[in-house]
Amino acid sequence: MLTPVDTPAAWIREGRERLGLSIRELAKLAKVAYPTIARIEHGHENPRWDTLRKIMTALGDDVELGGRRSVRVVRLADLVDAWTKDQTGKDQPDWTRLRAFADQLTLRPEITAAAIAPTPMPSGSPLFDNLLAAVAEKLADDIGIKRPHWTHRWAPLRVTWESPGTPRMRVANAARTPVQFKERGIIIPESAIWRDRELVPA
Repeated sequence: MLTPVDTPAAWIREGRERLGLSIRELAKLAKVAYPTIARIEHGHENPRWDTLRKIMTALGDDVELGGRRSVRVVRLADLVDAWTKDQTGKDQPDWTRLRAFADQLTLRPEITAAAIAPTPMPSGSPLFDNLLAAVAEKLADDIGIKRPHWTHRWAPLRVTWESPGTPRMRVANAARTPVQFKERGIIIPESAIWRDRELVPA
């Protein structure tokens, strides 16, 4: 027997609140009409199976007969160890892991909130903490949802960090740096993390 916590309405409300989403933001991610989600969440409508799956996927969950389960979502918070120190002692992000994370959301933008909402632990690198925050802020801004609350924990870098290169390359990189990164004192072209969709392995 289903308890009130086991109803689709409760699943949606709990998941939406956990991710800090409004009903309107969830509707945009799930590609389900806002009034439909509002009626389901308030218990005024029973969702169709395909509608419920779209909503739950956007919340980072899946549904199957008998209940719900988590889907495999690589979260930004899982990447706090994706950096090392190079031979000179400078912090070096693991660009491959960051690209793989971005690729996941290029292919499945509906899980963006589930991927960026959990708060990462401090990484031990102010550069990397700000890099993760900038990634989360850009993803939220691009898809039109609120930025995760945890990004305010990290003050921007005091000294600007930029990817190495010739003076001409550095000027070009600055011109192609997303505003969210510039605000945090990081100069790096968007293409260092985000690839064109046709280059993303399916």
